[in-house]
Amino acid sequence: MKGIRVQIVEDERIVALDLKHSLEALGCEVTGIAARGDDAVGQAERHHPDLVLMDIHLDGAMDGTEAARQIHESLRIPVVFLTAYAEDETLTRAAASVPYGYLLKPYELRELRATVRMAVNRRNAELATERAEERLRMAVDAAELGVWEWDAAGDCMQVGGHFKRILGNEPRAFSEGHAAFLEQVHEDDRAALMSAFESEDGIHATVRMRREDGIFIWVEVHAKSFRTMPDDGCRLVGVLCDVTERREMEEKLRQASVVFRTTAEGIAIMDATRSIISVNPAFCSLTGYTAPEVIGRNPDEFLHARRHSDSFYARLEASEQGYWNGEINCRQKGGAMFPAWEHVCAVRDEAGTALQFVLAFSDISAIREAEAQLNHLAYHDALTGLGNRHLLGECLETEIDRARRSGMPLVLLFIDLDGFKTINDTLGHAIGDALLKEIAMRLRGATRRSDTAVRLGGDEFFIIAPDIARVEDAAALAEKLLQAIATPIDVAGEQLVVSGSIGIAIYPANGDDADFLIRAADSAMYDAKARGRNRYCFYAPDMAERALERMTIEQGLRRALERQHFEVHYQPVVALDDRRVIGFEALVRWRHPERGLIGPDRFIPVAEECGLIEPIGRWVLRTACEQGAKWLAEGHAPSQIAVNVSVRQFGAEDFVYTVRSVLAETGFPAAQLELEITESVLQEIEHSQHVIEALKTLGIRIAIDDFGTGFSSLSLLKHLPIDRLKIDRSFVRDLPHDANDAAITRAIIGLSHTLELEMTAEGIETEAQLEFLRELGCQCGQGYLFARPALATALFVDGQSKDLN
Repeated sequence: MKGIRVQIVEDERIVALDLKHSLEALGCEVTGIAARGDDAVGQAERHHPDLVLMDIHLDGAMDGTEAARQIHESLRIPVVFLTAYAEDETLTRAAASVPYGYLLKPYELRELRATVRMAVNRRNAELATERAEERLRMAVDAAELGVWEWDAAGDCMQVGGHFKRILGNEPRAFSEGHAAFLEQVHEDDRAALMSAFESEDGIHATVRMRREDGIFIWVEVHAKSFRTMPDDGCRLVGVLCDVTERREMEEKLRQASVVFRTTAEGIAIMDATRSIISVNPAFCSLTGYTAPEVIGRNPDEFLHARRHSDSFYARLEASEQGYWNGEINCRQKGGAMFPAWEHVCAVRDEAGTALQFVLAFSDISAIREAEAQLNHLAYHDALTGLGNRHLLGECLETEIDRARRSGMPLVLLFIDLDGFKTINDTLGHAIGDALLKEIAMRLRGATRRSDTAVRLGGDEFFIIAPDIARVEDAAALAEKLLQAIATPIDVAGEQLVVSGSIGIAIYPANGDDADFLIRAADSAMYDAKARGRNRYCFYAPDMAERALERMTIEQGLRRALERQHFEVHYQPVVALDDRRVIGFEALVRWRHPERGLIGPDRFIPVAEECGLIEPIGRWVLRTACEQGAKWLAEGHAPSQIAVNVSVRQFGAEDFVYTVRSVLAETGFPAAQLELEITESVLQEIEHSQHVIEALKTLGIRIAIDDFGTGFSSLSLLKHLPIDRLKIDRSFVRDLPHDANDAAITRAIIGLSHTLELEMTAEGIETEAQLEFLRELGCQCGQGYLFARPALATALFVDGQSKDLN
């Protein structure tokens, strides 16, 4: 008992001292002696003894039982009562203070020793239990566990720990038993937990439980079955823990794992030394390496064609973002290179230290190939593969800069095909496209590697030829290109021949910027066309004036269409034997508000080039038919009206419909309308035959204008329902003196007789020409010998046509 500290509370001094001597004899230490209850409480608070020996009956306001109660409740110090009385009332009051024993006076030393030892041992056992309970409580708090217990005998549950915090409340319904507990479990998880309650084998499950706010959370439930006696009912004592965050993290990890395994991007995870510790299947697929072949290696050693700098990862780790991305060339196991878009990021701990690096990359070869294709399409013509307008601008600017530095001239050639529009309109766009591709191939073959060939659009081409020192060399190149273009071309069984008109501009002599050089070459090209086509021309300053003139005419034509500045003049067609007027040819004229009357030779070629010939032609057709209907309404004798039809008009899909509509709207008889077409229209026999037959069905007459000047086969005449041939004025001009013209004219008239076709000779200006043609059997003619073209109002006098005799 040595070392046990004891406080004595006894109001009889002699008894207290005797008790003190006895305790000291037993080896105890007496911390103090008090005679009153309040003094006893005060001493206990100051000295905190291991045991208090308390006399029940004390003088003063506080007796021993009250003092013992306060000492036990506030200080948790065990109290043993000293009493000479053991009546029931005294024992009842003493029991309320939860004493650790009673010692009856007078006592013997061995009784005192036993009582003190038992009291101290009991307190030590209680302290051990309290410490164990405290450890358990701290463990429950640290793990944030909810504690529960189910007694099967009474089907009641008790909860504690963090149960209320986890589920939001401590439901009163739990007093109803485990059924109420199961009601809070998600219905999909309830069956498994219910069977665990009934099995007595314990519970180890993860289920969803409903919180007080109605939200389900994931909880782990663990419990064990206990029986105090074999015949006692089962008790389940367990804990539950909120694992929602852990489940969400596990789900994210599963998702990340799926992404890692199935993504098309190659991923490598590296440690702090940049050694690979893991790769995904895509990494192996993209690089050709297996995982064992790369584990432990630095990607810079085998993957990157050019390794990252030594400071790359240090800068990456020090940067605020902690990542880098960019394009890099990678190498496959077999040595093949491919462009990749790579992303490298640092995985940091809470202190910001990089523990790992994640490298992800994707093969962007397809993207780069698509970009190259798009770039090629952006700068090249899709049909021919030559450069386009964008390439022309950039290349010309580059070559001008280079020529400016080197002092060497730069030559720009502008090529326009002669006769291409006719082929395209009559034979179709498929034939036209095939022709353009063949011409493009020939241009490439006729130029140097340093030259750049460009298709501007349609049938227009440019050649940029740097470092040509002499004008003669530029001319030689142009001549070579003309020969390449003029060689016959076989397309879809047709042998086609086109020529080219080339304009040549030279830097710096003809201009010091790209725009001026292009305009200069364009002007020179139009000069080549004006000089007869199939030739080249160098730019001269006066060409700019002619180009301006052409542009002025084109713009004026557009305004003339809008403001109806066109007129139709009519030239009589006469019977050569008696000069009787049998019809009129409708000829368009342009009445310019400032320049006066403009002849067709000035504006018709421009109208054909810029596409205005079709609306002009439709207007002429309608105006002529309206005039013819008016003459008939005025009582004039029926006569033929001939209207010229351009190649573009004839090739239009709605041409027959347009003619039918004009006749219906104007009321002019179809049998008195004659449409004049050129020989070039006949080259596409299938289309021509279809359109001509449709027109003949309407009752319209068909004439071939300027016969003998085109390239049509004479055999076509027997396949097409033609009514008339018109001998071109170029053959009539030198009759009868020019033997060649006379022979050609005689052959054409003989052919027409054989095929039973009517004949009209154009451009008759002399009596000798008239007599020659009449003797050969030509039926009709027109020309200045008879009358010039005039407005309709000037053709009749007193209601009759003018006498042409």
